[in-house]
Amino acid sequence: MNPASIAPSATNQHEIGPGHVLGRYELLLPIAAGGMAMVWAARLKGTRGFQKIVAVKTMLPKLSEDDQFEKMFLDEASLASKVRHPNAVEILDLGEQDGVLFLAMEWIDGVPLNTLMKVAKRSGGAPPTVAIRIVMQASAGLHAAHELTDGKGKLLGLVHRDISPQNVLVTYDGVAKVVDFGVAKATALGDGATQAGQLKGKVSYMAPEQVRGDGIDRRADVFAMGIVLYALTTGKHPFRKESEGATLFAITAPEPVVAPRKFMPDYPEALQEVVLKALEKDRSLRYQSASELLRALDKALPAAARGSEEEVGAFVQSLFGEQRRKSQEALADALDRADKHQLSKTAKFVDATLSGQSGVSGMSTVGVAASLAPPHPPPSELDVALAGGGKRFIKVAFVGGLGIAGALVALLWSLSGKPADPAAEGKPAESKPAAAPPVEARSPAAVDPNALPVEPSASSATGTGPPRSEPPRKAAPPAAKSPPPPPAKTVAPAASAPATVKPSWKHDPGF
Repeated sequence: MNPASIAPSATNQHEIGPGHVLGRYELLLPIAAGGMAMVWAARLKGTRGFQKIVAVKTMLPKLSEDDQFEKMFLDEASLASKVRHPNAVEILDLGEQDGVLFLAMEWIDGVPLNTLMKVAKRSGGAPPTVAIRIVMQASAGLHAAHELTDGKGKLLGLVHRDISPQNVLVTYDGVAKVVDFGVAKATALGDGATQAGQLKGKVSYMAPEQVRGDGIDRRADVFAMGIVLYALTTGKHPFRKESEGATLFAITAPEPVVAPRKFMPDYPEALQEVVLKALEKDRSLRYQSASELLRALDKALPAAARGSEEEVGAFVQSLFGEQRRKSQEALADALDRADKHQLSKTAKFVDATLSGQSGVSGMSTVGVAASLAPPHPPPSELDVALAGGGKRFIKVAFVGGLGIAGALVALLWSLSGKPADPAAEGKPAESKPAAAPPVEARSPAAVDPNALPVEPSASSATGTGPPRSEPPRKAAPPAAKSPPPPPAKTVAPAASAPATVKPSWKHDPGF
């Protein structure tokens, strides 16, 4: 079947399609469609590149929107998910999203039995060994479902209620698996519309008690499996007529089914006895379980007539080898498209993220660079003092030194009897004060205390206490007599020093 021909429209599957995600499952392509549901090939993605191909069945909207059906579907599917058997398709997950009920199952690389029967009929039908092997495997899976118990070991009474060739899958490895446990039971217990949708196409595989509306048990599934065995080995349906009404009448009529040897003389008599007992209309005369049917088939025919999985697999591949190759290619293409779509979405997300304003790019990098630089030790008090006014301290010290030198020269000059002022002759006692102004230049009272570089204290650092002044310096010892320079050259620098330096010290921001 071409996947494109069964793709859902926007109105019948709540606009789901390839690429749509239901729970943990990404839909890849449709593989089957019916009146109740659609089956998709999907993938389950995990971490580190893990992915697993699964089958996802999506319920049609008319069933998904039915609250009663949804409840029963979830309840029955929860029970069916506990079935663990090689001949039963495992249910992995079930849920509802975006108004769609879905059921995730293991992926089966094979074909439905009804398709196998149609294709095989063109070449004379399936070989008896292959047919019997398929029915035996399906009976084993069906019995596992019937024997399902609760946590206390009590039988749950699970009944498939829709055993038919459509619900038996045959793999290319020759393994038959029963599918759709519980879904048919939930449908049968729904309202009238739901029952009508389920009965259509399935009427010909019902047991008489099911048609009459009586209570049913596992023996109804045994009757349906007997119909499958009859049709698979003879190529004819035992009850199907020209209409559904006529078919239902044939099922419930008291007359037994037509024996296969009446139109197939070479039909094995032992196999005919098994078929007729499985199709007894009185359920008390039937096989009471699928396991009994399995054992009866095993005893009725020799081992060579029962076939093997290898023989079944070879027969399936001979009929559907080309179809399998095309299906694998279609699935690989769907996976490739999904990967490209995912990469495209990821690239758009990255572009959108990088084009936005990030918290780091919007910040200044200056502070980041400074925070990454190695820390420096805190400066000492002497470093602070020298950094703030070191240069001015050198200038003032130089000027002060000149003033002291000039005062010493003037003192020596007066002691030698050569006063600088002729009006002062005869008054040797007053010659000393004449040199006082230059000497006062080195006195703490003659200089602004704030202009001297001092060692800062806690109070001066915070501006809450008066600055500490420098103690007066001692005069240098008398130097040897030397020709003195002219008085004007020595006094002028001392007199001009305070006017030049003091404004610069007062306005220095380092203090």
